[in-house]
Amino acid sequence: MCEFCTQHGEGKTWYLNAKNYSSDLLSDLKRRQFIGGFLDQVVANGNRKITLLEKTILRGMDLPAFVRQKLTQDMKPVHFGQVVPLEDVDRILAMARTITRVACGCKWAKERKEGRLCYAITMGPPAWTDCMDMDFFGSGEVARLENLTRAEAAAAIGDSDRQGFVHSVWTFHTPFIGAICNCEKSYCLAMRSSLNLKAPAMFRAEFVAAVDRGACSGCRACIERCPFGAIEFDVAGTVCLIDKSKCYGCGVCRPACPSDAIRLSERRADPVAAAIW
Repeated sequence: MCEFCTQHGEGKTWYLNAKNYSSDLLSDLKRRQFIGGFLDQVVANGNRKITLLEKTILRGMDLPAFVRQKLTQDMKPVHFGQVVPLEDVDRILAMARTITRVACGCKWAKERKEGRLCYAITMGPPAWTDCMDMDFFGSGEVARLENLTRAEAAAAIGDSDRQGFVHSVWTFHTPFIGAICNCEKSYCLAMRSSLNLKAPAMFRAEFVAAVDRGACSGCRACIERCPFGAIEFDVAGTVCLIDKSKCYGCGVCRPACPSDAIRLSERRADPVAAAIW
């Protein structure tokens, strides 16, 4: 398990611990102020200048190792994430009392385009978005907040899974988990920080993928789908193979496989992936 499971899981996976979504955590004034300030900085002002950190991430600048480590350590107590496969997204939604779809701040920061790809989750009521002085992200004409049922949210996130979007959970002053995000590598600041800057902004999933060599047809569709570059083609065996040292366990390669040859297993039980978070 990742270190957050030890610190905030109470014997289980930390993002499946209902306390980490609780209204009690949300009632903390400092956390509420942080969330309000975070939203203001990211999306409230369409004319906002991109921050230096965002520029660094988007450009993939080379940073010294000690700077990368400090970025990661500074983020963990404040705003940090973990990749989750679709099965665990469904488990989180099953616990949720309120689900609100909002626009993606990363997409707005990079492209100044709206994309309602993130889901505010609360075990309330109230929804944490109800506690903020905010009506919409970006422009109100196209991005007003949407309250969804569990079934609606599951269907929407399931559709994004089939499109290859990576799912992750995010804290707002750890351990409070405020949202499930669905991201593409092209604009996701966390993925770009983790992969391009080598400054992880999120943990890998509690799972790792593997290909059933007997079922794999060698079509290579999964290679095109993997945003982490973790899948290779074995020419000799004419099958695809997953490099577990690179795999984030997101599982979005699975819908692309016509042979249903990819499975997820627990990371902590894998001799290669167990120590890589």
